[in-house]
Amino acid sequence: MLAALCGALGAGAASAAELMQAGVVSGTSVQVKSVAIPEPGADEVRIRVRAASVNPVDWKLAARGSAEGHIAGRDLAGVIDQLGPGVSAWKVGDPVIAVASSGSYAQYAVASVHAIAAKPARWSFNEAAGLPVVGETAWRAMVTVANVQRGQRVLVQGGAGGVGSMAVQIAHDRGAEVSATASASNAAFLRTLGASEVIDYHSERFEERLHDVDVVLNTVDPDIGLRSMKVIRPGGILVSVVGTPPADACTAAHIRCAITGSVTGQMLPFLVELANAGKLHMSVERVLPLSAAQQAWELSRAGHTRGKIILQIGGGRGAARDNAG
Repeated sequence: MLAALCGALGAGAASAAELMQAGVVSGTSVQVKSVAIPEPGADEVRIRVRAASVNPVDWKLAARGSAEGHIAGRDLAGVIDQLGPGVSAWKVGDPVIAVASSGSYAQYAVASVHAIAAKPARWSFNEAAGLPVVGETAWRAMVTVANVQRGQRVLVQGGAGGVGSMAVQIAHDRGAEVSATASASNAAFLRTLGASEVIDYHSERFEERLHDVDVVLNTVDPDIGLRSMKVIRPGGILVSVVGTPPADACTAAHIRCAITGSVTGQMLPFLVELANAGKLHMSVERVLPLSAAQQAWELSRAGHTRGKIILQIGGGRGAARDNAG
């Protein structure tokens, strides 16, 4: 009888060891639950998550009903915990950033080897977790799509947000003259990132300040995109991360219009190179525990965040081994 009892207790302990805490989408909210720890497949790694980033797309997907029952989130920073078949370029214990394929609001996540990069050496895990989605979106906008060149005039609509603040820095590094719209309280912050002009959207209309702009990145809403067409020079480009601009309006304004495309994680090495060179900085406005994921969504929905909201995640097997950083 005693042996049977001990065996049952042992089985229960083993079962509990295979579970993790994760933020699961339920309706339009996110709830922390115990779920199975994912296993990496071929050309994948499993990461013990130290921090995950909150992005507006997380709760927008929930609102559309397309994320029901799935673990929320995409980008993270952590330590490789297990290698899948065929992985040789990484080792267990490597600190990385990633775009997760299994959801990032969790103690463990799985990512393709094509969607990870070494964590920026001087960045904390909290800072690094904020980079993948907003950094790649900004890179695709400024480099892949717009191909910003030295001496061009760039306007970033919503410069203090996650994507906007990354875009300001990337455009500045490429030698552009960068303007940004933001509240007056964020003007000094944006100047430290490389913006030469900050327009307070509460008190000024950017159309009255700017003209002949080469590139506009719109991170705000479709109406701002339409208004932005008035300040772009003929042949210039409007890049949007908030929906596709109407083709007829783009044609009438004699400009090109584009969207950034999907985040895949393939641009992460370029972003890490900039970060390690001291040319890219991450602003973390708020750090919350995983248990406060719903609160993080409400803060994100309010739309007044400077930089990033981060979920700090601990626990899991071997957590004490990599407590630094």
